[in-house]
Amino acid sequence: MARKIEILTYTNERGESVAFSHASVYHTNSVSGLSDVRNAIYSINSMGQDGDTYLGNRIESREIEIVGSIRERNKDQMREYRRRLNRVLNPQYAATLTYQYGDFVRVIDCKVDNAPVFTRKAIFQDFTIQLLCLNPFWRKESKTRDDIATWIGGLEFTVEIVPGWEIGYRQPSLIVNVYNDGDVQAGIRVEFRALGMVTNPALLNVDTQEFIKLNYTMEAGDTLTVSTGYGEKEVTLKHGGIVTDAFRYLDVDSSYLQLSVGDNLFRYSAEGNLENLEVSIYHDDLYLGV
Repeated sequence: MARKIEILTYTNERGESVAFSHASVYHTNSVSGLSDVRNAIYSINSMGQDGDTYLGNRIESREIEIVGSIRERNKDQMREYRRRLNRVLNPQYAATLTYQYGDFVRVIDCKVDNAPVFTRKAIFQDFTIQLLCLNPFWRKESKTRDDIATWIGGLEFTVEIVPGWEIGYRQPSLIVNVYNDGDVQAGIRVEFRALGMVTNPALLNVDTQEFIKLNYTMEAGDTLTVSTGYGEKEVTLKHGGIVTDAFRYLDVDSSYLQLSVGDNLFRYSAEGNLENLEVSIYHDDLYLGV
C-alpha cells in the first residue's frame, strides 16, 4: 500500500501547474495558512459604556506561504526548475491551489502576492512563495448537483406472463433537501429547464419563505439560470442555443437564495404547465480549512 502524502498543486489560468510536496523536486519544508482564518469583528462604543456593542464580523482573505527547496544539485538543471517556477507563478495570472491527501481533495482560488523569493544555500536553492486568497474558503473539485424536478430513466423490459415495460418516470416530490456540508452559507446556481411551455417558474425556500421567480414563459428547450453567489450574481436565458442576459425577467420580490449550513428544503413551482419543468441546483460547499 502506497504511503499517502500531502500535495499542493498550483495551477494558473493557462493550465500550467507546479506540484509541491515532500516527493517533488519542489520539496516542501513548511506551509502556513491552510487552515487558519482571521475573523474581523466590528463594534462600536460610546461614552460611559463598558465594553463594546457587537455590530458584525467577516472572514478576511487568506494568506498562504510555501517555503521549500529545489532538490537538484546540477546547476544548469536547477536554473531550469527555477525558471519554470517563475513562469508558472506569474502574478498576472489568476490561479487555483489544490490540496490533496489520498482521496481527500480541496481547491481554493488564489493570486501570487509575492513572486518566488530565492535564496542560495550550501546545496539546494530555497524558495518562499506567498499566495493571497481573496475568497478565503476551500471547496470541492466540482459543484454538487441536486435535481428537484427531473425525469428518471427507467427503461426496462421484463419477460412475464403479462409483458411489461417502462421508459421512465417523473420524480414525484415537489420538495428536495439540499444539504450544505460546508462550514458557512453558500450561494447556489439554479437551472430551470423546459420540456414544453412553462409559465413563470419559481423556487421557494420552505423554511425562510424566500424565493426566486422569473416572469417569463419558457418554450421547449429553454433554460433559465440564476446564480446567487457573492460576486457571481447572474440571470441568463438560453433560447435557441443563444445565451442572453435575463435580469429583466427576475421578479422584484425575489431573493438571492443562500444555503444555510446543514439541511435546506426547496420547493419548485410554476404558474402554468408545471409538468414540463425540470429544476437542478448546483452549489459549492465552502470550508474554513483542510
